[in-house]
Amino acid sequence: MLKHANLPNLKRASASLALCTLLLGCHSKQDAQTAPAATAASTPVLSIPLQRNGHWVVKAQGKDDQSLPVLLDTGATLNALQEQGPLAATPITPEAEAALLKQGALNSPTGDGTMSIGTLSDPRQFRLGLSPALRIQSWSMPAGTPALLGDLGRIASADDAPFKGIIGSETMRNLTWRADYVDGHLTAYSNEAPAHEWQQCTFMTLDPHLRTPIISLSLDGESRFFILDTGYDADVAIPADMFDVLAQAKRFPNVSTAPGIDATNRVVNSRQGLLAGLTIGQKTLPKLVVSDASQDPRIGLGTLEKMDRFELDFRRNRFCFDLPATPRDSAIEPTGSVLLRAGERYEIVSLAPDGRLARSGAKVGDLITQVGQTSVAKLDLGHTIELLSNPATDQVSVQRDNRTLVIKLMKSN
Repeated sequence: MLKHANLPNLKRASASLALCTLLLGCHSKQDAQTAPAATAASTPVLSIPLQRNGHWVVKAQGKDDQSLPVLLDTGATLNALQEQGPLAATPITPEAEAALLKQGALNSPTGDGTMSIGTLSDPRQFRLGLSPALRIQSWSMPAGTPALLGDLGRIASADDAPFKGIIGSETMRNLTWRADYVDGHLTAYSNEAPAHEWQQCTFMTLDPHLRTPIISLSLDGESRFFILDTGYDADVAIPADMFDVLAQAKRFPNVSTAPGIDATNRVVNSRQGLLAGLTIGQKTLPKLVVSDASQDPRIGLGTLEKMDRFELDFRRNRFCFDLPATPRDSAIEPTGSVLLRAGERYEIVSLAPDGRLARSGAKVGDLITQVGQTSVAKLDLGHTIELLSNPATDQVSVQRDNRTLVIKLMKSN
C-alpha cells in the first residue's frame, strides 16, 4: 500500500476489491458540463486534513464508540472489514442474502456465502457479511449493508498506519466528495457542494457491474474508461496487453521493473513506464507513471494528487478538477525496492535487479537503519524512499546477519 514503494503493492491490488470485470464499451451522451444549476450548498458531513502523498484513512466509530482507522476506497465495491476484528460484520444468512438480491445490492447468489476477489496474483476468498453501523464525524452509515470479511493484515501491513476496514464505493457514492490540496482538506456533502468554477468537468458514471466510478481518459484521440480509485496509490494501472501496445509504439522513454507484495503475500513484479499526452476532457495531464499492474484500467491517487483539487459528484454524474499552473510530472522511483517497517528499521522484502539498491549490493532481508546520515527509526516510508531516490544520497546502512554494513549507492540509471 506504499505510495512511495514500487507500484503494485497491495492495498494497491486490494484497492481492486471488485466483483467482476470492468466493461469498457459503455458510453453516455450526457454532458457533465450542462448539469443543472447548483442549489444551496450543504454543511459538510465530514472534513478531515488532507495532504499529497497521504491515503484517505479516517477514524470511524462503531456501536461501542471505539474509534478505528478505515480506508475510503472508491476502487472497492463493497465495504471490507477485518474478520473477527473490532468492526466485525454480521455473517450473512440465506434470508439476508435473498433480501439483498431483491434490493439489487447483490448481482447474483453466492451459493456458499463467499466471493472470489481478484488481486494481482491469485483470487482471494472473502466471506460475505453485513456491515455494522458506522459513523465518521456527522456521516452515519446504517447497519445491514453487504460487506466482505477477510484478513486485511497484508493489505494494510505495508503502510505505517494500518487500517481496520475499507469503505467502498457503494457506500461512498451517497455523498459528494471534494479533495482540496491547496486548502488541505477532504470534505464530503450529503447534498450540494459549494459552488466552484472548475477548469474541467467530465462525465462520470458507475460501471453497471463493479459499481465503481469511471471516467474516460484519451491518448492520441483514443479513449478508454478508467476506474477512479482513491485506494490505489500510484498514477495509472492498465492491463498487460495495453501496456504492450504502448511499449511497442515506443511511448515510454524506458521500461523498468517494479516489485511489490500483494494480498496473497506473494511478490509480484510489474512493468512501468513514463507516459506523456493523456488527457481528461480538454486538459492534458502531466507525465504519469503507467504500470501493467491491473486488469481494470484505473487512475490512482498519484494522478489525482497532481491536481490542485477535484470533486466526485455522484449526484450530477460528473468529475471536476483544477490543475496547477505548472502541473508536476511524475518520475519513476529508481530504488527498485519494497520496504516494510520492522521496529525502528525498514526491511527490504523485494528488489528489482535493475533498481538502485540491488545494483549497489543490497539484498532482500537487509534491515535499513540509516539512509545517508539520517536514522530511519522515526522516518516515515515516504521520506525514506525519497532519501534513497535522491542522487545526493551516497550510502545506506543496513544490518545483515548480525553485522552492520555501509553500502555505497550507485547512481540511478
